[in-house]
Amino acid sequence: MSFIITLYTREGIVMASDSRLTLNSKQKSAEGEQTLLAAGMSDSNYKTFLAKDKIGISTAGQAAINSAPIGGFIDTFIRENLSDTPSVSEAANELKDHFRSFNPIPKVVFHIAGYEQTDKGLIQMVYKVAVAQNTIKRLNPEQNNGETTHGAGWDGEGDILARLLKPVYTKDNNGNYKKLPHYQIPFHFFTLQDAIDFAVYAIRTTIDSVRFLPRPKTVGGPIDVLVIKPTESKWISKKELVKK
Repeated sequence: MSFIITLYTREGIVMASDSRLTLNSKQKSAEGEQTLLAAGMSDSNYKTFLAKDKIGISTAGQAAINSAPIGGFIDTFIRENLSDTPSVSEAANELKDHFRSFNPIPKVVFHIAGYEQTDKGLIQMVYKVAVAQNTIKRLNPEQNNGETTHGAGWDGEGDILARLLKPVYTKDNNGNYKKLPHYQIPFHFFTLQDAIDFAVYAIRTTIDSVRFLPRPKTVGGPIDVLVIKPTESKWISKKELVKK
C-alpha cells in the first residue's frame, strides 16, 4: 500500500507521497494456519511524478505490475504514451485507459493535478482515478460562485489521519456518548507553505504511527513533495540516486 496526499490552495497545488514498497505474501504452517506477511522490500520507490513539467501524478494501491515496481510503468507512460501537450483532464483519461490495458487490470489509484486553460483562464484541476473501478472523480469541483474548491484528498493507508481529523466520542459508565472537542482544519485558509507542512505532517504521522502499531509497515521511507503553481512546478523534496 502507500500514503499519498494532494492539497489544493488558492496559491497552488501540493502533492506528496511516501517511498515504501511492500511485498505481501502468505505462508502456511505445518498445522495448516496461514500467516499474512508484509515485507518492506524498498524505501526508495517513487510514487509522485511530474509529467510534461506541469502535471503531477501520484500513485497508491498496487505497487507492482508483472513483478516490477509500478514507478517504471508510470515513467514509460509519461515518456511514450502521454500526449505532448495534454490538459489535466486528458492526462487523467489517458492514464486510466493505459493502465486498464494491462491484464489483469491493476488495483491502483492515481491523483492527477495541475492547471488547465479554459475560457475562464487557468483553472486548477485535481482528479482521482481508480483504474480497476474505471472511474475518474474531480476532487476540486467548481462552486456556485465559479471558484474551485480548496481542500485536501488522500488515498492509501488513510485510516490514521482520518481518526485524527474526524469527531470522536467517549462512552461513560451509563452508556452515554460524549463528543470530545473537535476542530475542523480550515483548508481554505491554507497558504502554500501550510499545505506543504500539512502534507509532510500527514505522511510523517502515518509513518510514525504504523511503526508502533501491530500492523503491516506499508508506509515509510523519505517523503517526496511536489508543488505545482500556475506558472511553474518544482520539487520541494525528492529522493536522489546516491552511491553508498
